[in-house]
Amino acid sequence: MGICMDVLIVDWDHLMSEPSDQHYGMLHDAGFSVDEEWWADDPGHPSPVGPRWFWPSPPAVGWFGKFDFGHVGFSYKDHFVASEQWEEIRAFVAPEVRSAVDRFIDPLFWGGLEYMADREDAEGAVAHVSVVLPDAPSDHLLWCPPAAVSPLKLLWELVGAELEALREPFERYAGSGFGRVKDFDAFAGLLRGWGDVIGQAQQRGWGVVGLRC
Repeated sequence: MGICMDVLIVDWDHLMSEPSDQHYGMLHDAGFSVDEEWWADDPGHPSPVGPRWFWPSPPAVGWFGKFDFGHVGFSYKDHFVASEQWEEIRAFVAPEVRSAVDRFIDPLFWGGLEYMADREDAEGAVAHVSVVLPDAPSDHLLWCPPAAVSPLKLLWELVGAELEALREPFERYAGSGFGRVKDFDAFAGLLRGWGDVIGQAQQRGWGVVGLRC
């Protein structure tokens, strides 16, 4: 659970134009290249406290962007804690919102969750949204092609609009966790980060990858 992660949105056609056994190295080098630019521009190297994007600088080809979740979300442990907290509160959330959150975080929180009983019983608009990701290649934590980004964006539109409605059940029923996701604002910030990632990818027709770093 102490695994750290790099999340990138990528031009899928550009990525797929390279041999599959070179994808990890290509993505790793891309993410590291914008890290180097940040370190060069900010010699004090303060740890970021809020989410932000890193993009390649010209003349580098702009086929990717790297998202930094900030002080919450760079570790798999943060996502594990958030998923545990969601499990504690989901019974107290309106059914359609509950199903939308289930379906949004299930593919993104690497490996799926255990409480998807309403997947087949959802009502309303959510019942028509399905997200199925292919198995991630070796050394990748997430492998989300553009075809899966569009339904995730539809789910985020519902989740994002109702996010504040989760505050009351979270504050009443969620545990404080054992990491950085200690309150509702951190929990909501983690989900908003994913909403930003999916939105930026969908806008460009790109995919999303997660790398073990």
